[in-house]
Amino acid sequence: MGFLSFLGEKAHMPNVTLRKRNRYKHMDAYTQNILRGPSELSVKERETIAALVSATNSCQYCTGVHRETALLYGMEEGLIQALVDNVDTAPVPEKLKPVLRYVKKLTLTPSKAVQSDVDAILQAGWSEQTVEDTVGITALFNYYNRLMDGLGIKGNIQIHQTDAGFLLKYGYMFPGIVAWYLKTFRYKI
Repeated sequence: MGFLSFLGEKAHMPNVTLRKRNRYKHMDAYTQNILRGPSELSVKERETIAALVSATNSCQYCTGVHRETALLYGMEEGLIQALVDNVDTAPVPEKLKPVLRYVKKLTLTPSKAVQSDVDAILQAGWSEQTVEDTVGITALFNYYNRLMDGLGIKGNIQIHQTDAGFLLKYGYMFPGIVAWYLKTFRYKI
């Protein structure tokens, strides 16, 4: 149950973002671009970053949705917890580890980011664009985590899986999101 009167028992992000389109429509476009647009990072890796940021922040809703989405893209079960516990021992390619270390640092202690963090990503074979993509995804999900937690939106496994199924099929595109959510969740905007 969300904290505000318009958020029902099954509240999730579209209850917020579809309610005031002028406020949130630009976020949809940015999210689509950074999570589904061209990038050296695969969609699975970008969704894993979204889930890692959210799990690091203990955001139940975003962790659930993006963990389920990453699983649909082929991420191994249990990977997010392994990354939260220790990026260095998590079962991910060595090339990805400096990216994920930077994600955690930017989430937990952003003011402590230093050139050597970026240098490690570049030395692993990634481009400067990947650094920018990593920072953008991390910043975006820190925002979304605050939005969902601040409004009391937690979701449940059914909502997480349903939302993940939508993201697999449609990405973050509007207006398809409106019709699908209205049909699936039968709520008023």
